[in-house]
Amino acid sequence: MSVSDLPSQRVLEKQLSRQELQELRNKRTGLTIFQISWILVFVCLIIVNWQLRNGQVSWPPPGVEAPSPLLPTVATLGLLVSVWFVRRGLRAIRADEQAAFFRYWRAALGLAVAFVAIVAFDWVRIPYTGIYSDVFRMMTGFHEVHALAIGTFMGMIYRGARAGNYGPGNFWPVEGAAGLWYFVVFAWILFYAVLYLI
Repeated sequence: MSVSDLPSQRVLEKQLSRQELQELRNKRTGLTIFQISWILVFVCLIIVNWQLRNGQVSWPPPGVEAPSPLLPTVATLGLLVSVWFVRRGLRAIRADEQAAFFRYWRAALGLAVAFVAIVAFDWVRIPYTGIYSDVFRMMTGFHEVHALAIGTFMGMIYRGARAGNYGPGNFWPVEGAAGLWYFVVFAWILFYAVLYLI
């Protein structure tokens, strides 16, 4: 069976026992609560950014050059593409297509590493300008820590899959990692808009 011929997620879940299905639902609910609560933290940082801008004549302040959006835009596009690879990887593991999973997951990890490197480069190269650079570094650094932690977790999932730990009967760790990566992407899109576009 190929990834394109995958049975629907509902068909796969019908093969689970009632207890296994309830445990899977509980895990998904827990992940959703985590994602919502942490997105609120990111939203709070955006509100702080806007509050600091409120008393300013312009943002960045006069005499401070805003960072170029070119590299962050490339990083953002790579991050969006990584979602496709993660999603395909999850579908592959559910279909017990290990080779496809490894291919897609490696591509997503490669894009994650590129994203972290680009954001770190931007973090380091912005000159100290007081409140503007402090807020910029706090927001990008906060996101960078999340991207590194979740990217590391995705790497651990990859190693676990190499050891044969995941498949159609045990795909939750892969699904959980995918959900966390979607959180990283969504949170970055919020920050990207505030830091580089608005």
